[in-house]
Amino acid sequence: MDEEASIVMLDGLWDTWYTLLRYLRTFVHNPFWMLILLIQPMVWLVLFTQLFQSITLGFTSGSYVQFFAPGLIVMLAVFNANALAFRLLNDINYGVLEKMIATPVNRYSLIVGGLLYIAVTWVLQVVIVLIVSFLMGATVATGVGGVLMTFLIVSLLGIGLTGFVAAIAVTMKRPEPVVLIVNLITLPLMFLSSILIPASLAPQWIQNVMKFNPVNYAILAVRPMFLTGFDWTAIAQALVVCGVFAVVAIFVETAAFRRFGG
Repeated sequence: MDEEASIVMLDGLWDTWYTLLRYLRTFVHNPFWMLILLIQPMVWLVLFTQLFQSITLGFTSGSYVQFFAPGLIVMLAVFNANALAFRLLNDINYGVLEKMIATPVNRYSLIVGGLLYIAVTWVLQVVIVLIVSFLMGATVATGVGGVLMTFLIVSLLGIGLTGFVAAIAVTMKRPEPVVLIVNLITLPLMFLSSILIPASLAPQWIQNVMKFNPVNYAILAVRPMFLTGFDWTAIAQALVVCGVFAVVAIFVETAAFRRFGG
């Protein structure tokens, strides 16, 4: 029985690797898409920091670059969730996903492989954000430890967002409604958080909504690590909220894949 379980696990790992490799090959073989994905964070960093550079009220840092860099890292996780949805829609339209589900391939491997693909592209974008923000004068008060903790927290958030968006794509199966629904979800998640401005500058009703937004919990944990130091209370809250969010999303995504294959 142990040997059989080991074989199943090994097959699952191979299926996950194949799924990740297939997505990465598509990414590399499309230079335009790769260029846009890598340039996008630099454009956002430069544009937003130039737009808000004269705003100092309510900021605990000396520059908007220092304030916005951790927010942009979280924002990239929010928008990168959309990428997997469109990959899945492309597979659905060409019948690839249906054929793969009809094979003995592990469905969990399809999910994990897609999540790993989003993680790889997100890490590439984060590296660019860190390099450019450092060149613009930003620092990380907590050093390498803070960067690693940032990866952990935002990865949990990204898993949750990607899982829900992928479930929507597999359920709807058409790009038009998926685009509308995804934008309806991701944009409010960004604006009903403290990505762009401190929460204290937002209206009271928005501050109240932020308490139910997992994106805001991630920002409240990550930003102090760039500005002042570890806020362990905020970190613990973010790990719990984003962790639960990720687990629920994986269950929802798995259920959507099962219905699709049924």
